[in-house]
Amino acid sequence: LCSFIGLLGLMLYLLSPSVCTENYVTFALTLPDLPELSVCLWLRVEASHVGTLLSYATDDNDNQLVLYGHPVYRRLPTSLLLDSRWHHLCVLWSSIQGRFWHYSDHRLTSSGSNFRKGWEIPGGGSVVLGQEQDSVGGGFDASEGFAGQVAGFRVWNRVLSPPEVEGVADGRGVPRGVVLDMEDIKEVHGEVQQVACECLDFNYPER
Repeated sequence: LCSFIGLLGLMLYLLSPSVCTENYVTFALTLPDLPELSVCLWLRVEASHVGTLLSYATDDNDNQLVLYGHPVYRRLPTSLLLDSRWHHLCVLWSSIQGRFWHYSDHRLTSSGSNFRKGWEIPGGGSVVLGQEQDSVGGGFDASEGFAGQVAGFRVWNRVLSPPEVEGVADGRGVPRGVVLDMEDIKEVHGEVQQVACECLDFNYPER
């Protein structure tokens, strides 16, 4: 088996010791127009790179939004995630000044500006977890797939505050403004299983 995907309660696990194009998740809902957003999730990686966590494609552009992790990408560093342990990740962006923030395990690890300044993510496209779309809903490349485990995926229609990011990482409630989460999953593809689980044990590095 090239992968195993399990849905634990409302938490999705992508268990991929090796990546193949058949393993991904689609959603019943799409995204609205977004002049800003926050994406948070827990992940555990047992490969040499993170790969594609999220891709969002429309008819006009198959790369409207892509969260792809690679150790050499300095603006969104991921090398500290490659230790086979659970980590909490949040990526926040605003069209105002093109500001972005990247949090790992409660810490602000990078931030900047002039990234898609003044741009608005258009609604109505295709959301996929675990693969990078080169066409709406398809065109996958195994080398760009995600290898590891994901849980607690959510998208907000606003930039979360630092206390809200910390609260999400600590499991202290869900801030307002969620536009997509695990409850909106339409279909899981490939080697997929749904498994009941009441809790997860996340042991973050000490702050």
